[in-house]
Amino acid sequence: MKQLLLSLALLVANQNISGTTYYVNLNATGNNSGTNWTNAFIDLQTAISVAVFGDQIWVAAGQYKPTSSNDRTISFVLKDGVNIYGGFIGTETTLAQRDFNLNITSLNGDIGAAGDNQDNSHNVVRANNISSNITLDGFRIINGYSGSGYNGGGLRITNTLSGNVLLKNCFIYNNVATTYGAGLYTAGANVKIEKCEFVNNQTDGGSGGAICNGNNNGGYSIIEIIDSKFKNNIARVGACLYNTVDYNSLIIDRCIFTNNTGEISVMEIDYFTNCKLLNSYWIGNKIDDFSGNLLHVTSSAISPGQFEMTNCHLVHNFNVYINTIQAPIIELLRSNYKIQNCLIYGNTTFNGVQINAIAQAANSLIEGGYSNGISIIDQDPLFINPYIGITNNFDATLYDYHLQNASPAINTGNNGFVLAQHAFDLDSLNRIQGTIVDMGCYESLSGLGLELVKDDYPFFCYYLKQDHSIRFLDSPSGQIRIFDIQGKLVYDQMIYQNEMAVLLRQGIYFIQLQDGATQRILIE
Repeated sequence: MKQLLLSLALLVANQNISGTTYYVNLNATGNNSGTNWTNAFIDLQTAISVAVFGDQIWVAAGQYKPTSSNDRTISFVLKDGVNIYGGFIGTETTLAQRDFNLNITSLNGDIGAAGDNQDNSHNVVRANNISSNITLDGFRIINGYSGSGYNGGGLRITNTLSGNVLLKNCFIYNNVATTYGAGLYTAGANVKIEKCEFVNNQTDGGSGGAICNGNNNGGYSIIEIIDSKFKNNIARVGACLYNTVDYNSLIIDRCIFTNNTGEISVMEIDYFTNCKLLNSYWIGNKIDDFSGNLLHVTSSAISPGQFEMTNCHLVHNFNVYINTIQAPIIELLRSNYKIQNCLIYGNTTFNGVQINAIAQAANSLIEGGYSNGISIIDQDPLFINPYIGITNNFDATLYDYHLQNASPAINTGNNGFVLAQHAFDLDSLNRIQGTIVDMGCYESLSGLGLELVKDDYPFFCYYLKQDHSIRFLDSPSGQIRIFDIQGKLVYDQMIYQNEMAVLLRQGIYFIQLQDGATQRILIE
């Protein structure tokens, strides 16, 4: 009997492994049973209520709100074992066919009077007590407003340490919190964030404009942020990141932080067991306080935690406080912290320095020098096209902070600081192209046999995905060569007009004109 019961249990378990796919399309005209695109549910909440462990939900483009009422406490609540994917047009049969950039699928907390955020959802998305690996992929999460007593306007993820929540290809935009975590609030959470953007999230005098990690709920959070962007976020403390409770682990790799505004700090990391900042840049951010910091890192003096900042740009960030500044813009407060293969240049200075000399620094370019360092360069890094405007925040993605070929930061890093599991630069190039790693977040193209050229004209071409063609702003003539990210020649043909037909997959390519001028192009 026991063997029979075990066999039945295994059969049920195996049947649920594949699960059911439920479909959601607010324009569906069928019987709304959710079984296919024709008969899709028109309400995402209906699909979530029906789905069980092992199921997945596919959501077509459109605006979906947590409720049709004015009840601000209602959210989209993620379920254990249920993956939810957005970005479909409503005909796809595989995940690979969707285009979430074209088919915008929004989870919108603007449930009350349109445009008045005071009556918006407190949390647009919530996840609690997740004990499995689940995914939320391909959504815009917008217009949450977590009022008094609530945290996490866009998302609130708590008590998930026995599982993992993967946020992927999500755009967390225009969320507000009165206290903590306008974009995302975590507590006792295991969260991986990949290929996401946090944009225009703001706390009203609070902390953690983009992300805040708070109450541990029985454990310390594990947060990994990969290949993501943080732009235009605002908070009094920690415009991009803040924590009131320790991280067990915080890993940031291949991320962009630009045009963010914090009164006291842009990124504040207080207390952790392990923290690594890798292959990322902080450029064009602003603070406004006599003791404010772009980056502030500290931990317990008794248990100081392990901190490494490796192959990062911290460049052209400004403290605009109008009176006497009394602290460096970068402040690392423990002697066991490490700065490796980094570029620190052009930031607001305090007593002639941009960073306090407590941490250990090696093989880095630090303007003004660094007394507690080994192999420190104090020279102009020679960026291709840096910002040269007034002292204020700006969008660094409009400029080019790659290194010119003559840069002293090329081939002067230390290969021993490159971690095997994080061995790509911000362009997703292999971290070491020649024999020695470069300083900063970008690896030069010497290993590809290509050289980026600093030109007097703007980026000269763009890719038309729907037409599978590259269009040039000028009208070049002669031979056009296209290389992939590994330096492999994928196209070599003549051009006689300002457009050429090419079929390119997602990724980074290098377009080279006949005169040798080379530009980078990203296809998303």
